[in-house]
Amino acid sequence: MAGSRAPEDSSPQQERACDTSHFRFLDLPLELRQEVYAHLLVQESPIQCSRVWFTTAARHLRRLAREGAVDCCDQNFGCAHYDTRLRPRTGILRACRQTSDEALDVMYAGSTFRVALESRSAFLRFFAAVGAANLRRVRRLALVASTHYYSYRISGPGEEQWQFFRPAALDADAWAALLGGLVSLEFVMLVPIWGHHSGWPVWVEQLETVLGFVGEHVDEETDVTVDDNYSMFLCEAVDRCFTKPFRRVRTKEGDSYYYKTRFDPENITGPIESDEG
Repeated sequence: MAGSRAPEDSSPQQERACDTSHFRFLDLPLELRQEVYAHLLVQESPIQCSRVWFTTAARHLRRLAREGAVDCCDQNFGCAHYDTRLRPRTGILRACRQTSDEALDVMYAGSTFRVALESRSAFLRFFAAVGAANLRRVRRLALVASTHYYSYRISGPGEEQWQFFRPAALDADAWAALLGGLVSLEFVMLVPIWGHHSGWPVWVEQLETVLGFVGEHVDEETDVTVDDNYSMFLCEAVDRCFTKPFRRVRTKEGDSYYYKTRFDPENITGPIESDEG
């Protein structure tokens, strides 16, 4: 047409400026992406690992596999992040491999994981659900050793001894992955004082199968704090197992247990206040 003017080609810069329909998350600097991950995934209070139940339906996992969804931890969709209660926050882990790796680093390094040793099966479930790769990402760990009153039983003569704690050496690879690179480790030990005095050494002896492994494999740079309530048997076991630097402290959980249930003054070998106090 006479007098018409052919439209000029738009430059790439103009096209990007005009295209506002999509936002590329990975175009953000890593520092800003980490802020987003922390807002979604890092918890202020310790994560109670033993209370996580994996309720994702098998049919849902099969559908994810058929659709070729990103398996964020390479565990055939069996990691904790597919739990129905966690899924609203952990969906970003399945966006792509890059965001998954970045977000997992932030989540496991920024949160404190509280693991109870009272149930052997629960602890093994924690190992299986988290996986070795994520265990290595954990930087803040709280371990609590206790035994429910209905599980506390010292075997009599001729009886097979009740196993309170699973020896850490049986799961050496998982324990070593968890303990390596920790920034802080808090270990709270609650002696089952409702049993007879003769039963306490048995409980501590079995706990020492965990204490010894932890004391040997934790890094010297890790800030290790121990609340053993100045229990005679525990103090001796802790001193045997932790040859690397550690501090005895009072914790809210330890104090609550002590004042609520304990009545064994002959078993106290030091002041209730911590060494720091």
